[in-house]
Amino acid sequence: MLIGIGRPLSEPPYPTPDIDMALIGQHAEKVGFDWICYGHHTVRPLEEEITGPHRGGVPLFQDQMVGFARATAMTTRLEVGGMCVVPMHHPVTLAKTVGSIDQYSGGRLILGIGTGGASRQEIEASGGQWERRWAYTREAVEVMKGLWTQERFEHEGEFFTIPPVLCRPAPVSKPHPPLLLGGFSDAVLKRAGEWGDGWFPAYFPEGLAPGATLEEGPQNIIDGRRKMEQAANDSHRGPKDFQIAAILIGDITRDIVKRFEDAGTDRVAIMQPPIASIEEGRAAIEKIAEAVL
Repeated sequence: MLIGIGRPLSEPPYPTPDIDMALIGQHAEKVGFDWICYGHHTVRPLEEEITGPHRGGVPLFQDQMVGFARATAMTTRLEVGGMCVVPMHHPVTLAKTVGSIDQYSGGRLILGIGTGGASRQEIEASGGQWERRWAYTREAVEVMKGLWTQERFEHEGEFFTIPPVLCRPAPVSKPHPPLLLGGFSDAVLKRAGEWGDGWFPAYFPEGLAPGATLEEGPQNIIDGRRKMEQAANDSHRGPKDFQIAAILIGDITRDIVKRFEDAGTDRVAIMQPPIASIEEGRAAIEKIAEAVL
């Protein structure tokens, strides 16, 4: 199982100050971590009640893809991944960016697929449609897969009309970087089984959804894999080797990591505590390494 570091959550009253992802990645690689996990946000709504993990406000992170590019350019083996809120992207430009980063990095990118349920205003301010966010996401993924894998791609759908085109560079990862769906509902697991490559849940000391605590997590992983496999069979997709990447938040120990590994988790990212400088970030990484590596 691959073990990585996750970006800190925001804390009230303001998000954690942004720390260069590349510098965090360099130190994480140095002490022995395999990957770093980094989320996607565009703007912080000022007059919207935020639900989910970002109760202190939508984080004011650097651009996710710029961070991925910097981190892979300044490391040699570190992988990068994180939840991308697809309704805040156009699939043609996202396919181009993801393909370029995966090409430059030698195939070190995994892509979480999410719809940003915590903030309607963030999605709408970024050009997305809240009410049809999953339908948009499904069609966007279809477009991206076609652009990554076909020499001549065209598309006519609800959201996108694309004439015959070629998009390059193609990703190094074949047929494309793993697409892991985020969320906890059975609907998300069904979608992952029908058209995704895996699942990207997060586990807290106190769960945000049924089964989403650190204690319940390993069994939730087992149940989630079974539901994805069943959905794949029901949709005649056939046997598929789904990848599960879990974000772990709290005081994580080797024993906790081992329980997730035994449950079939392919990779975990341990969330850093709030940090205010790169020095605090390096110290936090070293402390986590002592606890889990």
